[in-house]
Amino acid sequence: MRSQGRWLPGDALRVVALVSVPLAGVVAGGPSAAAMLLALGGAMALRFLRVPTATDLTGQIVLLASAWFAATGTYETVPGLDFAMHLGSGAVLAVLARAAMLPAGLLPSGSDRRAAASRVLHTTTAVLLLGLLWELGEWAGHAWITPDIGVGYEDTLLDLVADVLGGLAAALARELADARRGALVARS
Repeated sequence: MRSQGRWLPGDALRVVALVSVPLAGVVAGGPSAAAMLLALGGAMALRFLRVPTATDLTGQIVLLASAWFAATGTYETVPGLDFAMHLGSGAVLAVLARAAMLPAGLLPSGSDRRAAASRVLHTTTAVLLLGLLWELGEWAGHAWITPDIGVGYEDTLLDLVADVLGGLAAALARELADARRGALVARS
């Protein structure tokens, strides 16, 4: 399969994510399995969008760690970890959003500052929307499934701020890297 281009280096980690779905259900119940299923979805999206291998592996590790920290209750015992993982998840979501929107023509492809600023703004806004959907899912899970899912005004706002900061940092970093590459290509 590898010689036919069907296997990617990150696929082994995707198998770990797949096995983690039922394992999280056994360890911590249905809501944790659902969160792990979302992490698996992100891992699969990284594959189908064909991001670079280092980005793929890093993104999968962040998503899996975030889901496992929730399943094992680590967020409740390590101060600041939830914020840090939302920063990382926001960055991963920015990579995914940009990789999906750019080829679909939903972002400008120009190399001028206005196009770059537009890509950063739209990518960061997509991360905010995805973060908001996550927070609504947490609230629904808390209200309708189990009160064990931690929600609260301050938690929700801090999570959204971290998502946006992580997404903004990743979007800016990508634009700066592209601008440097463009400058190197222009000099050649």
